[in-house]
Amino acid sequence: MNSSNTLQSIPALCHGSRTLLQDWLMHNPARSLFFCIPTIILGCGVYGFTMGIWQGWTMATYVAIKLPLVIFATLIVNGLINGMLAMAIGSGISFRQSFQFLLAGFALMSLILLSLSPIALFVVYHAPEATSIHASQSHDLIMLSHTLMIAYAGIISHRSLLGQVRDFSTSPSLGNRTFFAWLAGNLFVGAQISWVMRPFFGTPGLDVEFLRDKPLNGSFYDTIWNTLVNLFFT
Repeated sequence: MNSSNTLQSIPALCHGSRTLLQDWLMHNPARSLFFCIPTIILGCGVYGFTMGIWQGWTMATYVAIKLPLVIFATLIVNGLINGMLAMAIGSGISFRQSFQFLLAGFALMSLILLSLSPIALFVVYHAPEATSIHASQSHDLIMLSHTLMIAYAGIISHRSLLGQVRDFSTSPSLGNRTFFAWLAGNLFVGAQISWVMRPFFGTPGLDVEFLRDKPLNGSFYDTIWNTLVNLFFT
């Protein structure tokens, strides 16, 4: 896949081009791999760097490595789940096509996150340092900001593919059911995998490390709820 084709694929993917997706799903599945995998590594790697830079260069490097790994882990787990859901719903979308839809969605999500990286850097630049007395509140605000931006990127990227899921399904209504089942599963699984592979922002007072000693303790949703309570109700 040459550079001109790669550049042409970026706006086509952003517009949810039926021609591009049909070519990837029906004729050139390998081409989607050669485009989507480097895009995920680049987009999520850059955005991951902005997530960790608040705690310094070491954390930024760790998160630049981990965020693409979270996406690929979610891709593998949800690729299987989405394929089974598509079959159970009767959408007519095969396992391979489910995987490629998810891969395209994550590639588009990575492009959106790449475009949001300057905003993420702006948030970190204006936040109090991790060693300040306001570090705990800054940590909560940074975590919520990134959570919202990642959720936004995930929902928008999936939404752009909704029309294509309908077209490839046996009926538009089954396509809708398949799409929303996929979206719910992707958000849930992705959140939990990211929790297991934490830290991404670094908690004030704790050492900077690649993974926590007890990664399965707690849950992503408990943490978000406690953060909201601390920020707005205490």
